[in-house]
Amino acid sequence: MTFLRALFTLLRGRGFRRLFVSRVTSSFSDGIFQVALASHILFNPEKAADARSIAVAFAVVLLPYSALGPFVGVLLDRWPRRRVIVVSQLIRAAAMLGVAVLVTTAETGPAFFGLVLLVFSVNRFILAGLSSAMPHVVTRDRLVSANSVAPTCGSLAYLLGGAVGTGVRALGGSDVLDVVLAATGVLAAAWVSARLPFIGPDDTSGAPSMGQITRSVVTGLVEAVRSFPRRAWLLLVLVFLTRIPFGFLLLQTLLLFRGPFEDDHGAIGFGIAAGAAAVGFASAAFVTPWLAPRLTAVRYAARMLAIGAVVCGVLGPLLVPWSIVAVSFAVSFTSQCVKITVDSLMQAHVGDHLLGRAFSAYDVVYNAGMVAAAALGALVLPETGLAWWPLVAFGCLYGTMAMLLGRLWARATRLDLERPLG
Repeated sequence: MTFLRALFTLLRGRGFRRLFVSRVTSSFSDGIFQVALASHILFNPEKAADARSIAVAFAVVLLPYSALGPFVGVLLDRWPRRRVIVVSQLIRAAAMLGVAVLVTTAETGPAFFGLVLLVFSVNRFILAGLSSAMPHVVTRDRLVSANSVAPTCGSLAYLLGGAVGTGVRALGGSDVLDVVLAATGVLAAAWVSARLPFIGPDDTSGAPSMGQITRSVVTGLVEAVRSFPRRAWLLLVLVFLTRIPFGFLLLQTLLLFRGPFEDDHGAIGFGIAAGAAAVGFASAAFVTPWLAPRLTAVRYAARMLAIGAVVCGVLGPLLVPWSIVAVSFAVSFTSQCVKITVDSLMQAHVGDHLLGRAFSAYDVVYNAGMVAAAALGALVLPETGLAWWPLVAFGCLYGTMAMLLGRLWARATRLDLERPLG
């Protein structure tokens, strides 16, 4: 009820209402578009994409979030944000229509993946622009509520878009129709975004040039890497390692429900597994704020890693549809619990002068873990996905991290206090 009350209160403001509609419409279109991509690349019997092709698709989706992350915020502080959002949406719509044309020709070569990469790259600017616009459309005392409500509704809109895209396919539609629907939704989001009030930046008189921005970002990251406390490095390694089981399991689940489990479950079964993963993420968001303060952050993260170890070790060898769904829930839950904990530990133990760059590095590592997982899966998984030992290995990885995390954290803390870096 508190969530709904906050939403209805915020929607009374015209600026927030338009920003909200722009976000949910864009996210809804993303859901439809990604269902079309999955259908065209992953569940298309004519394509029969192998693990390596799927790993490339993962890299294309995640690359913009890793490579553009350090630059997006700086550029949004230099360029008019409303114009950035509108132009980015128009570019996305044009790229989606290009994808639709290539889908009709059954093309999945460099041009296809280049357009998909463009769609996801400009989306990075849209999401960051919508977030940075928030202080201009709500009062300061409502920022926390707005930053909770808007992304949550965006995620729900994304899931709804995926459901609509799946429904269109089930009713006899096609991948082309889904992509065109997604492009139409993006154009609607662009129209709403064009009607936003002024959303900054407030002052661009001293804005640096593009060359200065690039040099500043690269130099700043290099300087920060040299000065990061040891605890920050430990947290980055922890995030990277916990992303690998999540990304690997996602790839393996795709292969299983497209192969051995296809006759009885197929794309619907994969959707159920993905839904279980989403519930795992959501559960972590509810459990962590309640339980982590009672155990302390590091002990809580270790306990959650232990849960992942037990579930992967016990259910992993079964390798049947229901066990894969259960493991998907547990791995997502563990991964998100650790991520939320790492967020708070980063904020608490990295100096404010390094914090922005620390989270830029964090974003790169977070997505690089998924790419590494996909690459690992492409190397070791059979085409059917039928391999139980990786899940047991991930259980051992979780267990090892759970046992060592407390001691490694204590050692890193002691060294940071005795011999600080930078």
